[in-house]
Amino acid sequence: MHWVGNNSYPWTIPDEKLSDILEDIFMAVFKQPGDFRNDDGCNLAFNVVCQRISEWRGNFGSTAIMILMAFFASTDEFKTKEARKDYAKYQLEDSRFVYEDPDNEDSPGAFLSGIILCIFAVQLNATQGRQIIDSLDFGLPGYQTTLALTTAAMSFAAERALILAHDNLIVEDTSDHGKHKIVLTLNQSTNKMSNTGTAFSAGNWETDTLVYME
Repeated sequence: MHWVGNNSYPWTIPDEKLSDILEDIFMAVFKQPGDFRNDDGCNLAFNVVCQRISEWRGNFGSTAIMILMAFFASTDEFKTKEARKDYAKYQLEDSRFVYEDPDNEDSPGAFLSGIILCIFAVQLNATQGRQIIDSLDFGLPGYQTTLALTTAAMSFAAERALILAHDNLIVEDTSDHGKHKIVLTLNQSTNKMSNTGTAFSAGNWETDTLVYME
């Protein structure tokens, strides 16, 4: 996950590139070659890693929703749908949610807002106790992908809050688990109810994530 969070492929990692990286990691950790070639799509180890990466990305979206809804629930002024809508709109304007102090023109503190740092902790938790591999760590750009995914996730959360204000598409979890559910919406392509249009996925967010990385 450390390499995934620092590479230049936020959503779609070429199979050959990922195979090479996995073989380098396996050799460094276990001191023997590993087979991660997935030419026929049936390499179990490769597919398990891809699933783990998918879950890692998904955690950004779910964490963003959880943090934002917890903030709303703990602040009296955001008890109403209208107040939440206004807050989300304000944060989305000029990407204010990215900055520690968006009104400070000289030093706004990009990627240092409280909510961005909380979501960024997803990456820190995923890589806690990782083994350092010199051949992979050298030259990494410094959490470029992770910060871009974090920012995109926060956009996702704010936009979902806007929709919540209008259409009640987020069902708040009042239990101790804090896992809010997103109501299914109609998929125009399949004419079935799904979460395709609201998911934190490559189809919905790859373009925006790449913009944040520039």
